[in-house]
Amino acid sequence: MRLYLKNQKVSKVRALRSWRIRLLGISLIVALFASIVVASARTETYEFISKWGSLGSGDGQFDHPYDVVLDTSENVVYVTDTYNHRVEKFTTDGKFLLAWGKYGTGNGEFNYSMGLALDDSDNVYVADTCNNRIQKFTANGEFVSTFGTTGSGEGQFLWPYDVAIDSAGNLYVADSGNSRIQKFTSTGVFLCTWGSKGTSEGQLAYPHGLDVDVAGYVYVGDYLNHRVVKFTSNGTFVTQWGCGGTGNGQFSTTKGVFVDVAGNVYVADYWNCRIEKFTADGAFIGTWGTKGTGDGQFNTPKGVAIDKSGYIYIADTSNSRVQKFMVQPIG
Repeated sequence: MRLYLKNQKVSKVRALRSWRIRLLGISLIVALFASIVVASARTETYEFISKWGSLGSGDGQFDHPYDVVLDTSENVVYVTDTYNHRVEKFTTDGKFLLAWGKYGTGNGEFNYSMGLALDDSDNVYVADTCNNRIQKFTANGEFVSTFGTTGSGEGQFLWPYDVAIDSAGNLYVADSGNSRIQKFTSTGVFLCTWGSKGTSEGQLAYPHGLDVDVAGYVYVGDYLNHRVVKFTSNGTFVTQWGCGGTGNGQFSTTKGVFVDVAGNVYVADYWNCRIEKFTADGAFIGTWGTKGTGDGQFNTPKGVAIDKSGYIYIADTSNSRVQKFMVQPIG
């Protein structure tokens, strides 16, 4: 009997040791996987380069800049100065060049200038949000044309927040109040529309940000759904990513969306006061920014633009300034 009890005790000890070894092995695997994930999310850093702007209405000042875009030469930056109801033009190091626009409903006037886009000829398209129209200008701010009226019909808008242009010159408008995207020719002729208010695939809730990649895919910052939705150029749903939260790949409302030449997607994570970067299919790459007024900090960022050299321009909205960064790979 003593021998039986002794053997039983030994068996239990061996079993316990075996279980501890297996548990340790599992822990090591989990730790290794976690380290790989962290490493993959830190493949690059974002170096602060410069900033310009301050709160005001003078030349080079802003009152809540909304969007930022580069011209075809990538030597000029255009910024919508929303509460001053105008567009401002700068060199890439922040030197003021010119401004145009004022509050009103006439040609060349704005009722909150928000989204921006430039075509291959450097014509400037502006989402004149509360006038429910899109206005077109030359690179020097001369009025060219306008289209859009208030409503929910084809070619009508309810608070258009952003505008984007594809390689063929077609225009896409984030028709926020109607929770849809509308597509037009370069002269404003209606082509098609998609989207309805909701949370299901292909539905939208007050879309704000908008961009088109080189292959013609359309990326939408689905504001109140806290996600990015990807479509074909005719509105067929492709994929979506994101949800409400503060973790990597999560958002607290999405604003500006920008796709670089490599197909990476940058998103202004508005209330989280940061920029997040993803692959074209929504895999998280990296993030930077915290709430504040210091260099590299943000207060409700909206517009994002990246040039071919890797310089990144951010409309740091509630800080009334533009910040410039450089992507720096690690290693």
